[in-house]
Amino acid sequence: MSYLPSVLATATLIHVVNSVEPGLGAEYESQLFENLHRHYGKEPRSMEIILKKLYLRRMAADLGITRIYSSGKMIFMKTNMSKKVFTMMTESMASDLYRNALVLEGDQIKAELLLELPKEQLLNWIFQCLAELHASLPTFIMY
Repeated sequence: MSYLPSVLATATLIHVVNSVEPGLGAEYESQLFENLHRHYGKEPRSMEIILKKLYLRRMAADLGITRIYSSGKMIFMKTNMSKKVFTMMTESMASDLYRNALVLEGDQIKAELLLELPKEQLLNWIFQCLAELHASLPTFIMY
């Protein structure tokens, strides 16, 4: 897949900002996207995919997930998460669909889908699943 030069430039800028100022990356990103929306309207589809991948990486890092890959109908996420933490997080997930699909085996979270999805739909499924897991992080504030 090829990307427009403006899409690559924006992705590069976001990567550089996150590398230099990890804590402030989200603030700069939101300002950048507000300015882009104001000047150019809705981002192209390829930009949406890049942004989704960036947010996915950020959520994965917050969750201690270091690698995500798929094979057929299986999704694998390498993690350093303990069984206790995984159980607490999955129990606080709102969606039964994602909660019931996830299993922690050793150092991997596995999910078996009902059928093999095309790449873009697979990205959306993983994004939604990690968003659900990420939303459960505030549960740890109580403990």
